[in-house]
Amino acid sequence: MSRPSVRETIAAARARMAAEQAKSKTIRGGGEDERRAFISSGVPGVKKTAPPPRRQTDVEILGHVQKSIKSLIANAKGSGTMNLSSRELTEIPLEIWNMYHVDPDKVVVDFNSSGGAWYDAVDLTRLIASDNKITFIDARIQEFGALVSVDLRTNELTTLPEEFGELKRLVNLNLSYNKFAEIPQAVFKLTTLLDLQLANNQLSGCLDPAIGNLSKLESLDLSNNNLTDVPQELSQLKLIRKLNLSKNKLGRLPVSILAQMSKLLELEISDNKLGYLFSGLGEWADGEGLVMPSLVRLDARNTGIQRITDIEGALDDSSKPKIELPAVKELFLSQNNLCSLENLLFGTPKLHHLDIRANKFDSIPAGVLELSNLRNFDMASNRMEHMPTELGNLVDLTTFVWEGNPIRNVPRTTTTTEALMKLLRRRQETDGPSPVDTARVETLSVKSSHPVSPVASHATGATSHSARASAAARSPPTSARTSTTTDSAPPVKSGVVQNLNLTKKNLKELTKEDILGACSNPSIASIDFNALTSFPVALHEAAGETLTQIIIHHNKIPEFPFTLSFPYLVKLDLSDNAITTLSTIASVDSVEEIGRSNYPNLSELILTANRLTELPAWLPKAFPKLTTLVASRNKIAAIEPKSLEGLSEVDLSGNEIASLPPLLGNVRSIKSLMLDGNLFRVPRRQIMDQGTEAVMEYLRGRIPA
Repeated sequence: MSRPSVRETIAAARARMAAEQAKSKTIRGGGEDERRAFISSGVPGVKKTAPPPRRQTDVEILGHVQKSIKSLIANAKGSGTMNLSSRELTEIPLEIWNMYHVDPDKVVVDFNSSGGAWYDAVDLTRLIASDNKITFIDARIQEFGALVSVDLRTNELTTLPEEFGELKRLVNLNLSYNKFAEIPQAVFKLTTLLDLQLANNQLSGCLDPAIGNLSKLESLDLSNNNLTDVPQELSQLKLIRKLNLSKNKLGRLPVSILAQMSKLLELEISDNKLGYLFSGLGEWADGEGLVMPSLVRLDARNTGIQRITDIEGALDDSSKPKIELPAVKELFLSQNNLCSLENLLFGTPKLHHLDIRANKFDSIPAGVLELSNLRNFDMASNRMEHMPTELGNLVDLTTFVWEGNPIRNVPRTTTTTEALMKLLRRRQETDGPSPVDTARVETLSVKSSHPVSPVASHATGATSHSARASAAARSPPTSARTSTTTDSAPPVKSGVVQNLNLTKKNLKELTKEDILGACSNPSIASIDFNALTSFPVALHEAAGETLTQIIIHHNKIPEFPFTLSFPYLVKLDLSDNAITTLSTIASVDSVEEIGRSNYPNLSELILTANRLTELPAWLPKAFPKLTTLVASRNKIAAIEPKSLEGLSEVDLSGNEIASLPPLLGNVRSIKSLMLDGNLFRVPRRQIMDQGTEAVMEYLRGRIPA
């Protein structure tokens, strides 16, 4: 046989290519009917819309989806966690509901296999389906009876099946950012719940009294709804530690409810329509008063409050029932209509932060001068005309904001807290208390059932020169952490110091011109509740050398601003953003160097409600003065003890921590450790209730010899 010519060889090759192309077109489906048939038979949960033109064939696409689901199921059977977040799902795929179904005709028992067999599967304990468009949950959810955590936030749910209430081990349930008009009745059957999140829904009217069934709740978030009242049954949540009722339409918050929440640590009631901070105080316990022994933070900003209590009579009448908040450290009462705090401050001996901005005070409120632990005091935009020299005796006060008051006895050139305190102390040394000052201090202290301390009053005689000199020489308390050469207070600049307030401006970006046009030399920047998708560089450019606090929560910021310098920043609040990791710089050494250079004085970092999965071990080295870390409501699954060294206050509640490492007990700097709403069951609740010291001692006892 003769060999084919070159021309014949080329012709044969072309024929083979044409045949392959024809075969490919057949697979794609030449007719519109075939294509529609494929789309209508898609995988449940995947949008049934015609895909745009692409290189992959439809058969290939279907294969990839099925392969992805199989991979998810395989991982879930091995780890106990199913993560379906951010997949544009409208429903949970059928394969997920059937993941534990076994066909008895296909069961093969082979104990020599390397894994993956039906008998190797672990129970599903965590279901994460957040950031989708899911509209309903199948009744087969009851088949996952081992679930302890379900995250369905940011979907389009309006109800839950009755079978959802059969999840008898459920501890954490997040239903925030959905479309619930009422709390599904199935939720009230989940009596094991510790953490319930229902923020940003469409709840209205009075809160369902069945909420009292959830007696084990430790954290309840009902913010950003349209609730108008709360039932007395809310008082049955005697283990509650965090209660968020902010951004509703509540008209009252009865003392009869709050007085029974002895373990409550944080109360958020801002942006409501309360006329009184504490209603029904006179009727409670025969007038004995209100005691909230564990409360650390109370936020009642912008609530329309005109008075602290609804008891008639003189505002500072000592015959009124007392309000005792012995553990409270943060009190926010700004943007209300208050002209007096009545006797409130005489029951807050540990108060660190007091915010009464934008009210109607014409003088320093009664009790302020006795707050020896006060560090931050915001009294801007009130009606105060006279600055008492006794304020200079608050030696721990590092930030005092007074702009927007018609003050006549402080020069306009005095623009920083440090300069003001020096001025007031110098006046005490040279002139002593003026008759006006003495009269005012007596007025602030009169009728109080609490004695006035020598620090707060000069009514019994001037303080000795040596004592005043000693007080003036004292510096604000610093961390035991490694100190830096940078001063903790920003340098004095000319001009009036103001605060930058750009809250709720729907900002998508922020320019240097925007900042300079709003104020000059700001000490505090509030840029919360906006739509920023990155940390504004302009903040560093316009105010990097003066800012001591940055409040920029409730935005969409994805990364921590490591590369921007804020040498005097003390507090940074980045909660409710989209930060997934702090490890955005490749080299650990670079992170530590940059952090020490750019944030040498940062002592309080708030990262609540982001998407963090871990805390890096280099954290203490990057922020040498960090003492307070709040990283609650993230997705942190494990604790690295080195990441918490040197910290004194740590809040990791509402995460996914499965166990506590015994070596955490050796981090002896920690004085307050909050871990409620996690997955671990050791230490037991009895030990957790005894406080941080008991938990740390328990962990140290588990360290191998």
